[in-house]
Amino acid sequence: MNGEFDDIREEDIEVIPPEKEECETSPPISPPRNQDKLVQELEQKKKEAAELNEKYLRTYADFENYRKRMQRDLADFRRYANEQMAQELLSVVDHLGLAIKHASEATETTEGLRQGVELVYKQLRDILEKFGVTPFKAEGEVFNPAMHDAVMQVMTSEAPSNTVVQVFQEGYRYYDKILRHAKVGVAKNPPVEQTTEDSE
Repeated sequence: MNGEFDDIREEDIEVIPPEKEECETSPPISPPRNQDKLVQELEQKKKEAAELNEKYLRTYADFENYRKRMQRDLADFRRYANEQMAQELLSVVDHLGLAIKHASEATETTEGLRQGVELVYKQLRDILEKFGVTPFKAEGEVFNPAMHDAVMQVMTSEAPSNTVVQVFQEGYRYYDKILRHAKVGVAKNPPVEQTTEDSE
């Protein structure tokens, strides 16, 4: 090959890759001048986000407690909605009970009437029981002011002191509440007399 470039050797040719060329021509990347400020702002935003999240969790917990309390109050309201009516009906039950007692002491001519009253009495008590109103036993129990109203003391040595020995009016529960206290007589033991030897 004769010509102008015959004396140029292949190893004398320097090939510059495009990447190298671009690197040499592009200006160097300098770090942002306000990097510390950005880091501070990021930390501040993280702190604010954590505070907002904590407020949200507290508000959510308060709302859940309120919701549960409202559900409980509503359930109690539904359960005890008839309390006033049940209390009023107890006097009817009492009078029917007295009518049965007096009818049983009368002559046989009133037997039909007594049976009818007994039937109404039983039916009324069954209805009350269906709606959660039930009598509770008082006679023979230890006097409890949460359940019993003591109307008199009965001097006796046949029962332990402070025991209910007489019931004047039945007590009733309304589910797990005391709807009406039982009116009772409570035993009181007479004082033990000292013997002559003890007194000496």
